[in-house]
Amino acid sequence: MNPVLEKQLTRLRTRLEKTPLPGFFRWWGSQLVACLPERWRTLVEERSESLLLDLRADEVIVWREHADRTNEYARIARNLPADAQSAEFQRLRNAIDDPGVRTVLCIPADRVLQRNLTLPAAAEENIRQVLAFEMDRQTPFKADQIYFDSRVTGRDASGRNLLVELVLLPRAQLDQELAAVPPGAAALDGVDAWRGEPGGARRQINLLPAERRARRRDMRLPLNLGLAALVVILLLFNMDESLTNRAAAVEAMRAEVEKSNDEARQVATLRKTLADSIAGANFLSDKKRNSPLTDALLDDLTRRLPEDTYLERLQIENGQVQLQGQAKEAAKLISLLSNSTCLGDPRLQGQIQPDPRTGKERFQITADLKACNSAPDAKSPPGIGAGEPKGTADAPLKSDAAKSGAKSDAIKADAGKKASPAKEPTKKEPPKLPKKGATTSTLPASRGHAFASLAAEQEARRGDRC
Repeated sequence: MNPVLEKQLTRLRTRLEKTPLPGFFRWWGSQLVACLPERWRTLVEERSESLLLDLRADEVIVWREHADRTNEYARIARNLPADAQSAEFQRLRNAIDDPGVRTVLCIPADRVLQRNLTLPAAAEENIRQVLAFEMDRQTPFKADQIYFDSRVTGRDASGRNLLVELVLLPRAQLDQELAAVPPGAAALDGVDAWRGEPGGARRQINLLPAERRARRRDMRLPLNLGLAALVVILLLFNMDESLTNRAAAVEAMRAEVEKSNDEARQVATLRKTLADSIAGANFLSDKKRNSPLTDALLDDLTRRLPEDTYLERLQIENGQVQLQGQAKEAAKLISLLSNSTCLGDPRLQGQIQPDPRTGKERFQITADLKACNSAPDAKSPPGIGAGEPKGTADAPLKSDAAKSGAKSDAIKADAGKKASPAKEPTKKEPPKLPKKGATTSTLPASRGHAFASLAAEQEARRGDRC
């Protein structure tokens, strides 16, 4: 710090100490702290700590001082290398959770000279200069031969005189002590002396000259408390202004929000109505588009099943197709139906049982229903025998006679509708199922007619829609 500024601050502190304000603030602060819980009290109280160095012949004893308590902290052997001593001291210093920890060298009590003096009260502002002038009269040393410091211990009853404790040490001895300090602790904040045994109370003086003291930032608790109080006041003021502004903004926005909510509810109602209308209008068309046609399934089965196979029951339910009938070799039907565009994952249900009456095998097959391709397979169907003519791709097979008759009737009916302006009911003729022999089919004639009629009706409806 600048010596001129330090001198002015010292004068201000001296004048302040003469007033009753410091005593009042100390009493007031202690009362306020006593009202706080114990946990908060430890946070508000003075937290500054000091490391006290006691130099011995073979080791350095480090004492840790907190408030009025002094405890032994560690010991550093002096026979260690200088780097090791410095590193150990830095480790001990960094272990303390206080960035402002001070380092003080303590001299044994029997190595310093102590005198109690009485000086006029007017000398308090320049007490160091007065002591330097009176040094050769009060001690056997001159001011330039010693390091000294003083502390005002009190005043007499009249208040005109000061009771001063003077502590001094020859320069040669103190320089020798400072040279023995470990390199890591060379930046000392002060040099003090024990009042009695090491580890007890110290004299609370500083024999180290101001120019040799470590430069540290002194953060005082009253200044911090004042700044914290100012911050709290500004924060409360800011919060009050913010709440007032927000309340006004909320009131202004509430009306706009209510209006927007009404409009949003109306839009949501219209959107729901429109969506329901579109879903109702597209339900039937979507249902028809997503469901495979029965006539396409019948056509596919007719093309793929061999001539020696006939069905007794065909059931379509919940996306599943069940086929029940008789065939010469029922096990081969799985491979034939696996290539179907309308059926997926064909599998046998139960066991294949021979029928002694017809000499064939009775089967029950279940498959998944898929969307059928409109165009027939270009390859020859698996169910067509090798001895049949190639021209059967253009003409319907024997097993397709019923379906082909239904399709031709539907086409004729469609052509009649287009030619005549008025719609006339189409005459449906039941197709004649082909006969493959006495044992080729046990399906009743009424059920065969029902399949053909159903296919014809579907083709007629599709023609009407077109």
